[in-house]
Amino acid sequence: GIIALGLNWKYAAAPVEAASARLPAWQKWSFAIPVILFTLLYLSNSIAPEHSPDGQAYHLANVYRFFRQHGFERITTNMYASISQGAEMLYLFAFSLGRHAAAATFHCCFLFALPLLMFAYGRRIGNPAAGACAGLFFFFSPVAGVDGASAYNDIALAACGFAVFYLLEIWRENRRIALAAPVGLIAGFCFAIKYTGFVAGLYVLAILAWEYLRAPRERRRETAITAALAAGLMLAMAAPWLIRNWIWLHNPVSPFFNRIFPNPYTHISFEDSYRHDMRTYGQSSLKPLFWMLTVSGQLGGQLGPIFLLSPLALFGLRSRAGRRILLAGLFFLLPYPANLGARFLLPVLPFAALGIALAFEFSSALRTGLVLIAAFLAWPAELSRYSSPDGDWRLTGMPWQAAAGLVSQDSFLAQNSPEWVAARTLDQFVPAGKRVWSSSAIAEAYSTTDVLVNYYSAEGQLIQDILYSPRGVHPPTLEMRYSFPARTLTHLRLVQKGAGDPNEMWSIAEMRFFHAGNEIPQEKSWRYSASSFPWDIGLAFDRNPATRWRSWEAIHPGMTINVDFGHPVEIDGVDLQCSHDEPDVDVVIDGIDAKAEKLGLPEPADLRRLATATVKARGIDYLMIGGDGWLEKETHGDPARWGLRRIADRGGNWVFEIE
Repeated sequence: GIIALGLNWKYAAAPVEAASARLPAWQKWSFAIPVILFTLLYLSNSIAPEHSPDGQAYHLANVYRFFRQHGFERITTNMYASISQGAEMLYLFAFSLGRHAAAATFHCCFLFALPLLMFAYGRRIGNPAAGACAGLFFFFSPVAGVDGASAYNDIALAACGFAVFYLLEIWRENRRIALAAPVGLIAGFCFAIKYTGFVAGLYVLAILAWEYLRAPRERRRETAITAALAAGLMLAMAAPWLIRNWIWLHNPVSPFFNRIFPNPYTHISFEDSYRHDMRTYGQSSLKPLFWMLTVSGQLGGQLGPIFLLSPLALFGLRSRAGRRILLAGLFFLLPYPANLGARFLLPVLPFAALGIALAFEFSSALRTGLVLIAAFLAWPAELSRYSSPDGDWRLTGMPWQAAAGLVSQDSFLAQNSPEWVAARTLDQFVPAGKRVWSSSAIAEAYSTTDVLVNYYSAEGQLIQDILYSPRGVHPPTLEMRYSFPARTLTHLRLVQKGAGDPNEMWSIAEMRFFHAGNEIPQEKSWRYSASSFPWDIGLAFDRNPATRWRSWEAIHPGMTINVDFGHPVEIDGVDLQCSHDEPDVDVVIDGIDAKAEKLGLPEPADLRRLATATVKARGIDYLMIGGDGWLEKETHGDPARWGLRRIADRGGNWVFEIE
């Protein structure tokens, strides 16, 4: 780092003449007090023990795991371990020196750097006041503050994204091929920080293609060289994460696009529901979306009321700089519909802020007043006055005692992080080397226990499905019986022809074959396969009513199950034991005109102990169950009926040992 700074000091190009412009003294003094106060607010929160939801659950959890292992580890049971982790690799260095708070403070550095970048850009276009005001609009954004003071990565992406825009603007002025290096490296690093950062590379290629087309023929060569170098460096920064996922998870962009890259680690149904949840956030109507994002904070924090003025950025279309700013903002807005959380707009916010500042360039006093209003409304005491009760992700004050070490980390986290309490409980009561299945995420950044969270992976969801097998609609109480004249077969195929509710799956608890009224015993030569999630098809032949094969994707015509007997077998009947919660499933035997009957089956014996025994056989010795669902009420109400022994109870989460 020191060498890079030294080379920059010695070889950097001289600043353009416009960059010598300065802010008026009265504006500097107007901004000084709020800037100092918010700097102290952000620093105190970043230095205090890290307790942000995602920071302690997975951003630093993976960092802590790599730190303990002294290297990378193949992780197939945590979807968050498969996303790109460029920022987390930077946090790893900080973590090795100052643990969790150091990583959060490192992220906070991006929060301080970005407004300075915006100010520098404003000076470069000859409008330092616009750059300063826009930078402070961003700096005073409540969601930017809480995100930047936490071990997240959205502010890092926003800073790097704006740096790519800024560097391209410099390149458009001087056409220096050498600028391809920082442009390509930082744009590629945007993808390494977060998948949604791919738009930085898309923006670079789009701008360079446009400049190539409009350049005189004699200038096209240097543009083509710049584009080629930038593209190569972007690929170099992004490729390691794609290659890692391809080798370890068979899906370069895990946990997404599992239809294109089928694998045993993430269910298609989970991806579909996850995408739906992120697109809606459980809101019945998105008409008040703009208000929720800027003021009420119901979508994970507030951008700040000042961004209600964002439509005025369209006035920036009257200048070349304004048009370029808005175009870049539109590019960085492209991934937003996939996740409506407020923090996913942070890469767009610098461009919106610049647009607002340019719209009010006719009055320095008015623009300065807007900055002070933004600061006033973003201060925690005022923010709590208008924030929705659901908008609870925000900074609430300066935890200086915790930041200074006057309050111990354990005392602070015990009061502020139920997830930390759960993590410490597991470390205290679960022996080392034992696995725990949990019904909710915990602060794995503070835990060494091997935890399998219910929704993090296909394995976690399967364990949950087994534990829910005693529930009313899940046991195999429906039998589909197919009978036909006896014939000799070496293989048999079931075809599912139905379509219906997008949440409806195809499942089979048991599949059995008959001849002359007698069941044909299974043989080692039999082989099974399925078109949907074939890795679990053996569950349909394991004679365990607590398990079932599921398609783990919505039913659609053409789904198949194949059985290869390995030698000729005489068959005249097939029975499928299923649950009653799949009314639209329509299964036929391919190539056989069979008579199909739906028959009721008696409720199986109490499956509770069988379910936990099955889970234990899969390597799970302990369960952590909390929340307010059926499983929590069942296990907390009568653990002995489940074959469980309660060993700890903290904050509504009970830890059970499977006996």
